[in-house]
Amino acid sequence: MTSAFREDRSHFEASSPTTSVHGGRGDDGEGAATAPVRQSDDASSTDHVQEKEAAATPLTKKQKFKRHCGRFWWWYLIGAIVLLAILLPIIFLVIIPAIVQRILNDQTMPISGGQFIAVSPTKLNVSILTSLDSPLPARIDPMTLLLYNKDTPTFSPFVNVSLPELHIKGTTPLNIKNQIVTVTNETELISWFANVFDQPTVTLSTRGDPKIHLGALHTNGHLDKTVTVNSLNKLDGFSIQDLQLLMPARENGTNIQGTLNLPNWGTLDLGIGNLSLNLMSGDLRIGLITVYDVYLPRGNNIRYFNGELFLDTLFQNIGTILSTQGDALSGGNIQINATGNATVVNGEHIRFIETILNNRTVTSTTSVVKLASDLISSFTNGSQVSIPDILDEVFGNTTFIQEVLGNWNATKSNSTSTTKKRNLLASIPRSVRGPGALSLFKLGMKMTTGKF
Repeated sequence: MTSAFREDRSHFEASSPTTSVHGGRGDDGEGAATAPVRQSDDASSTDHVQEKEAAATPLTKKQKFKRHCGRFWWWYLIGAIVLLAILLPIIFLVIIPAIVQRILNDQTMPISGGQFIAVSPTKLNVSILTSLDSPLPARIDPMTLLLYNKDTPTFSPFVNVSLPELHIKGTTPLNIKNQIVTVTNETELISWFANVFDQPTVTLSTRGDPKIHLGALHTNGHLDKTVTVNSLNKLDGFSIQDLQLLMPARENGTNIQGTLNLPNWGTLDLGIGNLSLNLMSGDLRIGLITVYDVYLPRGNNIRYFNGELFLDTLFQNIGTILSTQGDALSGGNIQINATGNATVVNGEHIRFIETILNNRTVTSTTSVVKLASDLISSFTNGSQVSIPDILDEVFGNTTFIQEVLGNWNATKSNSTSTTKKRNLLASIPRSVRGPGALSLFKLGMKMTTGKF
């Protein structure tokens, strides 16, 4: 029993050496037993000191951000990929097109010049000077610009013009120059030209679909602008400047020539070829003149004309004519109206212009003294001749002319026995009869013959 116990004890001692009350493991293992404990205490102390030092020196925001990104960079990478996958389509398909469209909508495209010239019944020579303004440098591909009337319910362009490639940066001039275009809708063109003639200003609408490049990016836009330009305002200021009778008449019947003023108050120059005009006194047609190669830049335009004055109609209807001139003659003037008769380019009638001008009337008011002087100088060429003799030679009826002058003050008679000539004179209003009107006529003759 005893030996067994000892064996067990010795076994216990070998595997588990005794320790002292102070934690020693016996005499032989004291140093070895205590050495590891001391090393562990030193390491713990060092870590504790480092932690205290780290706690005493806080990280900067930049250091914290770098440490944060270093830990979670892959999360941010995934988030950036997802965000770009969402935003890029929105940027390219929504935001950039919206910016470009806003720039197009803000364009004013003021028209500062240009021309519309008829070259055939179906073609026009068109020039337009305008400008585009962009805060971003851009390139625009060649495109077609459609001209139309905005007041027409259905979009119906009347001509199309082509634009070349454009490079826009800031305010950039846009010059469409001398393009021969085909009339695509004559009815709409007539409607627009009618407003050009009748109104002081007219609107011109344009529409196109440009493809715009912003560097490497490109997008499609829609341009639809309406601008206001000055127009003809019924040729306000039209007047016959001078008039000369040709005696004898030329073989083609031409017996009158002179100059007239065709003012253009508009922004666009107009070319309409050879323009024939009816000369009217009231509703009575008393002549036909032609103005050649009519091209009307902005401002007054003095143009030569010639034609035929219907002298037989004029003197056979002297009473009717004088009756329609009552208001004008009371102020010492003669009023001559003109309406369109024909518009011809290269021997072809320009229907869309004739449709407009043949239904419009312009009025010229000329001093009786000046008109009489111009007409009489046609006969005399400044020489001392007898006016009744000239009238007798031209009209073959001196007696009638003398009767007109002698009966200027005649009162209206209801007697059926009154002669036809006296009835014509009696129908003239009192405002155009009397010594004043006769004096004006005599004054014109005296000025021409040098007796005044």
